[in-house]
Amino acid sequence: MFRKISIKNKNNLNLITSMALPLMATQFFQIIFQITDQAIVGRLKVEDFAAVGVASSFIFLITGTIGMLCSAFNIIGGQYFGKNNIEKFGESFNVTISISVIIGILCEIFILSYGKNIMQIIYGLNPETLTVVKEYLNIAGLTIGINLILFSFSAYFKNIKKSHILVYSLTAASIVNVCVDYILVYGEFGFPKLGAKGAAIGSVVGYTVSLVLSMFFFNKYKIFNYSFILKKEVLYRLFRLYIPLALQDLIEYTFFAIAIMAFITRLDVHSLAGYTVISTLTELFMIPMYALSGVCMTLSAQSYGKDKKGTDYTRLSCTFLLGLLAPLALVMIVFSLPIARMITDKESIILIVHQMLPVALLSSTINGVQMILRSTLQAIDLEKWVLVYSTFICSVSLVIIYLMIEYFKLPGLYSGLGICYLVLSLGYILKIKNKSRKPIPIQTN
Repeated sequence: MFRKISIKNKNNLNLITSMALPLMATQFFQIIFQITDQAIVGRLKVEDFAAVGVASSFIFLITGTIGMLCSAFNIIGGQYFGKNNIEKFGESFNVTISISVIIGILCEIFILSYGKNIMQIIYGLNPETLTVVKEYLNIAGLTIGINLILFSFSAYFKNIKKSHILVYSLTAASIVNVCVDYILVYGEFGFPKLGAKGAAIGSVVGYTVSLVLSMFFFNKYKIFNYSFILKKEVLYRLFRLYIPLALQDLIEYTFFAIAIMAFITRLDVHSLAGYTVISTLTELFMIPMYALSGVCMTLSAQSYGKDKKGTDYTRLSCTFLLGLLAPLALVMIVFSLPIARMITDKESIILIVHQMLPVALLSSTINGVQMILRSTLQAIDLEKWVLVYSTFICSVSLVIIYLMIEYFKLPGLYSGLGICYLVLSLGYILKIKNKSRKPIPIQTN
């Protein structure tokens, strides 16, 4: 089946591949460097290590939530690009970059003014840890604005089919980040030993390198000039799309995840540890999921802007995803025991991983399919419907998952998640088919 679909859609498959593979490579290298970065910081005092973990998680949460504004640009810009309206595409990009700069500055001012108090209220940290958190946060807070700008550049390069540039900029950033971390955290080569503060500086320097490279490649491949503008109509369209996208992200990736974690902590410690190991292993699955859902969103938006269809790449993206995940899942299942032993030496946990990994991988695969389907619907102006539908399904699923965990423990968790993702996928498929059947209105002058 894969071969038949590939031959029939060779050009589209080549396009998806050329865009997705660089994104997968970028995410893979980032994970490697993130682990290395954590290993460097992990050799600090326990208080410092904990402080960096708490502060970086806080920054990650803020960046992810605000960063959905750039996803809104990816959709809006893609629709304009599909219409070959480069003027409007450039206008949307310029406004997104401009508002990202403003938001970044405001976030840093807010962190400098109230960051310490906010962290104390939320996490109730002891004075020693809170001091380290404040030092790290005051510097690393600069990465919020830098990342927002980088997200916009990422959407730009994906739209002009130059996603390989992201490999250069983000890999270079990761290398610089690790090197600067090592030098400043431990005070190597005559530099002062800064500990957690050095890790924050390393993050800022690394992302700045990525920003400089992105600006260089933007000038090399630019199809319009950048100027600082804040047009009311563009801002209105961006934020009108941003709100449902941000709420979707908040519900599905924050509230839903927190609730699931709260359910899991009620289990015994071995099940909890097993879940942690399985979550680490399934991170590999997330690489093609995020890459292909992002590519499908961009291409669907462009197609929708061109002919109001926007679903040409959905089936092919799902097929491509299944073609990647099936052999990967098979390898992970066959070698689950040695892979689990690389992470832990506790035989009871290894046995849990061996038993639960097949159903966990199946659940993750269905999740990847629903992510691609959801991205398609968001790209064709159905983001509000997606928000309402997914909120309802996730809410009902939480009740079902809670009951299944109570009766079946970890098998109930992964089975419940699989059911949730399957119902989401079926609803999205029906909506896409219904959208495809609707006649395209003929515009007359």
